[in-house]
Amino acid sequence: MTKNSYWLDKQLHTVEVERGVRSVEVNVDGEKKDVVILAIVPPRVTFLIDGKIVTAHVASANDKRWVHVDGSTLVLERVDTTRRAKGHGARTGTGSGIIVAPMPGQVRAVLVEVGVAVTEGQPLVLIEAMKMELKVSAPHDGVVSKIMVTQGQSVERDQVLGEIATEERA
Repeated sequence: MTKNSYWLDKQLHTVEVERGVRSVEVNVDGEKKDVVILAIVPPRVTFLIDGKIVTAHVASANDKRWVHVDGSTLVLERVDTTRRAKGHGARTGTGSGIIVAPMPGQVRAVLVEVGVAVTEGQPLVLIEAMKMELKVSAPHDGVVSKIMVTQGQSVERDQVLGEIATEERA
């Protein structure tokens, strides 16, 4: 089971997903729904919910998801609930130095090298996914301590691309 929290229209929602072979149980803010996955052809997902067939187009970058369904586009911003206070061993998630792929794709360019100082928001890696180019940026100022991908390499969602060390860890 996966559990995430998302901001939607200034309201925080908790989403739990229990995956089956062709279906998922989705629990949004305590309301459970059984969803049958009919087809996944990125960026489209077609599913059956409450007796209705729905097709959604999904795009994501970092912690944001854009879901276009029934003529409306919803912008969901994921909240990292695993984030810990500085100095308590947090190594993944927003605010850490771990750089991850926001979605599956192919590395088009690695823009930095190990040992290079970077600033928050500086593009580090370009990934092509669903005919879009996504910039994976530095989450904070620091020094590139690891690069774990090369140009042309295919990556999966949440695959570690590299790491940025802060002055404290460098």
